[in-house]
Amino acid sequence: MKNLESNLEKIEQLAEERLSENLAFQTYLKTQNSLKIDEIVHRLYKEVESKIDCRDCGNCCQNLRPIASHKELRQFVAEEDIESVMYAESIKCMHHKNKVCTDYFNRPEECRLFPYLDQDNFISKTYSAIQNYRICPHVFNVVEGLKAELKWDYKNVKNTKK
Repeated sequence: MKNLESNLEKIEQLAEERLSENLAFQTYLKTQNSLKIDEIVHRLYKEVESKIDCRDCGNCCQNLRPIASHKELRQFVAEEDIESVMYAESIKCMHHKNKVCTDYFNRPEECRLFPYLDQDNFISKTYSAIQNYRICPHVFNVVEGLKAELKWDYKNVKNTKK
């Protein structure tokens, strides 16, 4: 893959512009061979991950709410705040400072697994991938790479619906 995008403002803008395209791509992926898609996604993710360090971004920490147990939350949220953040849209993690996780190697499991691109059965997780596309450079670039590799063209999809 060439020309990886890591500018968060541009990714957000492109995600907005490509929302209909991505929803159509999500539908298209449901008709594809899951093992083939996983193979491509895993390979693309390794390539993207080697070129874009998620620790330089921190956008997921600002925009996602990890699913964590009380035990895990105690490591990242003050005890008196746990109940108030359990169902909040995003958690103000006490280890997230200046867009950096200050306890990266001890982060909750959910944070370690994100963005889930190395897991199997990608096509069953396309809803979350499309949501994460706008906030994670890894997801954005893998999805765009997948479109290119599959030679998927939204213009052709739109034209066949007319």
